[in-house]
Amino acid sequence: MARVLVTVGMGPWPFDRLVDGIAPLCAAHEVFVQTGTSTVTPPCPHAAFLPLDDLRERLAAADVVVTHAGNTVRLVQRLGRVPVAVAREAARGEMGNDHQVAYLREEERSGRVLAVWDVADLAAVVAAHPERQRRLLAERPLPGAVDGERLAATLDALCARLVR
Repeated sequence: MARVLVTVGMGPWPFDRLVDGIAPLCAAHEVFVQTGTSTVTPPCPHAAFLPLDDLRERLAAADVVVTHAGNTVRLVQRLGRVPVAVAREAARGEMGNDHQVAYLREEERSGRVLAVWDVADLAAVVAAHPERQRRLLAERPLPGAVDGERLAATLDALCARLVR
């Protein structure tokens, strides 16, 4: 039995597809779900939103984090772990555009994430997570965090290119 944290983010769009898809996980694991504005009630402990400190504690304590393909992907990666991510899709009313789809496809190709494109696959992906995480951590090291000076120089260079 794994400790699983599911988080859908803080945006205004519900992510009912993901919240509904975690029901099989609730029967087999210790699951907590941050549901956001979702209209589905999961059959396990949940809250609409969590204070950031509470979320960080839960991220650190979880064996597996299932998340929307948003900022939480990087939070989990910076903890030295591999998140399971599901992209919100505009056509399903889960987001205003498909930037999460594009982001997750790129992360799946070159980053450290386990992408789920069909929530019916969640239980199998969570079951395989320990081995797949071990392999991805060995094969795809995460670059170090960017320092403030380097970030400012990169932004200055980008802005300079935009105003030419």
